[in-house]
Amino acid sequence: MLPSKISTDRLTLLRLTTTSPSHPHLHLFHENWSNPTATAWSLRGPTHSLSESREWMQESLSRFDNYFYAVFAHTSQHEELGVHVGSVSLRLQADGPTLPPPPPPRQTGPHDLEEEKERGEDDLPLRALGYAMFPEAWGRGYGTEANRALLDAYSAAVARQSGGKGKGYVEAAVDDENAGSLVLIRKLGFECVGWKESDKVWLNGGWRGGYWVYGLHLPLPSRISH
Repeated sequence: MLPSKISTDRLTLLRLTTTSPSHPHLHLFHENWSNPTATAWSLRGPTHSLSESREWMQESLSRFDNYFYAVFAHTSQHEELGVHVGSVSLRLQADGPTLPPPPPPRQTGPHDLEEEKERGEDDLPLRALGYAMFPEAWGRGYGTEANRALLDAYSAAVARQSGGKGKGYVEAAVDDENAGSLVLIRKLGFECVGWKESDKVWLNGGWRGGYWVYGLHLPLPSRISH
């Protein structure tokens, strides 16, 4: 459904799909998930060995049908991909929305309005956005650029696969103290859905008892061609 590579002005996104121990895809996945700072806000936490990363990658692909991309920043050295700066992903969330989605943007045609009335939450193909940028890449806008490119590609794929009639929904969960991610999510056009209470867990140096849920309806017609 999604391409093996996605390119922007400054970045290349490479989709990771192969879990063979010797394959570069696994080693790139391991670089992402073994970085304790980049994964500080992940409930999964960092991996501690290549074999653990391989097990997690296999589960991510099989259980969550994860569209996982390593992100590379272009360099002046004309390297094929560039410098590895993090990852972005869209994983299947089979259990449905964490909180009820906000109403989708209203359509103008009467036929479309009738379809919206008949369409329930369970009809929306739901994926969750994930990302982890390495500390040396912070503050450069790479996270926003990479996530926007992935969302644009996914939105275009949803529209293309359905002949322009398909719809989808993407959810993002952000901790109250993760200020950078809150700014990023809003830049991408996500709408705050509400606060989700949860059992307290120790995460990134503190006890956390909930998180903000944001949602984004697809397709994104104004950005599909970008």
